[in-house]
Amino acid sequence: MILVDTSVVIDFIRTGNARMLAVFQKEDAAICGITRAEVLHGTRDPSHRTRLIAALDSFGQELISEALWDKTGLNLAALRMGGITVPFADVIIATLAIDLGVELWARDAQFRLIQGVLPALRLFVEPMP
Repeated sequence: MILVDTSVVIDFIRTGNARMLAVFQKEDAAICGITRAEVLHGTRDPSHRTRLIAALDSFGQELISEALWDKTGLNLAALRMGGITVPFADVIIATLAIDLGVELWARDAQFRLIQGVLPALRLFVEPMP
């Protein structure tokens, strides 16, 4: 399994890229509630919302446990001490990937910054076309 970040899900929804779909299927791709909420934040109208929900429902869903919140707080503190400021939601997603022991597929540069301080974060390398 791989955990998929919002940036990748949005790119897939916009493009319908068959290569990305094949990777999702091969790697048993999953998202979490943070990603789901971020994608739905972009809803334009009821028809668009229906399309977004259908796309999101095609992924496995990983829950954020109570224990993850303390781990997220400690990771935020480590990042702050390392001089790294990144979006709170991204630290939750990164912490979840670490906790699950899976790779995270993300296209946002801040995940490399997070990985610099939290080396347990494994980032998925996209296959070349």
